[in-house]
Formats: sequence, structure tokens, C-alpha cells
Amino acid sequence: MTPRPLEGKLVRLRALEALDEPLVYRWINDPEVAQWLMARLPFSHQQIHDYIAQSSPSYEEARFGIESRSDGSLIGVCYLALTALPDRRARLGIEVGDRARWGRGYGTDAMVTLCRYGFAMMNLHRIELEVFRENERAIRVYERTGFRVEGTRREAAWKFGRYHDLVLMGLLEGELVDADGT
Repeated sequence: MTPRPLEGKLVRLRALEALDEPLVYRWINDPEVAQWLMARLPFSHQQIHDYIAQSSPSYEEARFGIESRSDGSLIGVCYLALTALPDRRARLGIEVGDRARWGRGYGTDAMVTLCRYGFAMMNLHRIELEVFRENERAIRVYERTGFRVEGTRREAAWKFGRYHDLVLMGLLEGELVDADGT
């Protein structure tokens, strides 16, 4: 059977569509969803429209909608942004906006699927991310998929009236752990 690089066990990664704008707008402006994102200001419908319009997957930045395989609904967004072509390195971002899907394995499956795509289809060697130290749930997901803590940027982000440490994490090709631990 031919592997399907954009399909996981629970999710499918797909292009973002104009019809997705109301959901993405709601998520990015939901304080509980956006709590651990770097976003500090509200986003307008036009800004989200422009983000989606510019999201055609490319080698420089592959942006995707995260779709539930069980019912086809959009549950989040994710991306890989190339940061250094000679090094085959990219930055990862993910947001599961549908709070009803939190804690049910969708984020982990989306991470595995996105990283697998990055290594198999973008020929990446390294995927990296930053996460607020207090975002323990996300750190557990990243570690479950094989990411390793590589350092801390002390008091590097200002949010909620104070500075926060950012944890630097990285994953090299060959280190990806599937959602079921393999």
C-alpha cells in the first residue's frame, strides 16, 4: 500500500479553504485556544482571510488545515516554515482550535503526520519549535512524538503582564515516534 503522507490515524492534513475563515477566526480570538500562542492582539476577519489566501502549500511554508478523519470537520491548523534551506531545517507551529478534540489524541496524531510529511516530502533533516514552559500539555505531546528539549530562552516572551520562558525543542529525521509509541 502506498503511504499517504498527509493522513494520520485520526487526522488528515489538507489545504485551507476560504470557507474555513470563520472557524480559524473564532479559534485565534478565543482566549483559551490562543493562551499559549505568540499572538497577543485580536485578529480581524480580513487578516485571517489573507492568511488563508496565502496558505497554498509550498516548500518554503507548508500550511495545512487539520481535519478529523471520522467526520471531515476542520479541528485546527498547522505549518512547517523552512528556516534554513542548506540545513534542511524548518519551524513547526500547530493549533488544535476545536476544544472538544483536546486530550483525545488529535494533536499528537497531527504532530506525527506533519513531521512525517516534513521528513518524507520536504526532505527536512530537522524540525524545531518553541513552547511556553507553562504549556505542559503541549510539551508532553511534543516529547511523545520524539522532540527533545534542547534549551530554554529565559524570559523571552511577554504575555499576561509578565515574561515567560520559552522551551526550545528539536526533532531530527529518524527520531519521529508514531502516535502509538513506535
